[in-house]
Formats: sequence, C-alpha cells, structure tokens
Amino acid sequence: MTRADETLRLLREEFPGRDPIVERAYRDNRPFRELCDDYRRCRAALESWRQREDENTDERSREYTELLAELAAEIEVWLQAMETGSYGSRDVLS
Repeated sequence: MTRADETLRLLREEFPGRDPIVERAYRDNRPFRELCDDYRRCRAALESWRQREDENTDERSREYTELLAELAAEIEVWLQAMETGSYGSRDVLS
C-alpha cells in the first residue's frame, strides 16, 4: 500500500461518507494533500508514542493528540468548503 493509499484509507475512516470529495481534493489540491499527509504522519507518531514506555510518553501523547485534533479540524473546514462550493482558494482557512 502506498502512502497516498494509506492516507486516503485513513481519511475515509475519519471522515465517512465523503469519499468522492476527499479523493478528488486529495488528487487535485496540493495544499489539501499536504495537510492530509501531515494528518497521517501525526496519527502514526501518536500511535508510536502510545506504545512507548518512558517518562515522556504521556506528555508527547497529549501533544500529538492536540495536533491531530487541530489537523482534523482544518481538514473539516476544507471539506465543508468544498461541499458547499465556497472553496475558491486557500482563504477558506482564514
């Protein structure tokens, strides 16, 4: 499975019912694709931190959990803008 396939699989799970718009945006929109790739990398890092057993585990897990939520919220803004047709440029995120 390629990284793109892995990212799209994750997005389908996290944002159900939006497969066509997610796939089209991921394919056609570089900033959205980069955001989604960051989301996948953050999720992998969070899972890695949760499996560790050292003194920094809890703190790092909290940091990655917060970052993952922020990235998910940003993806949600993009998806809503694309669904409503209000997406025209990156200023949707302003």
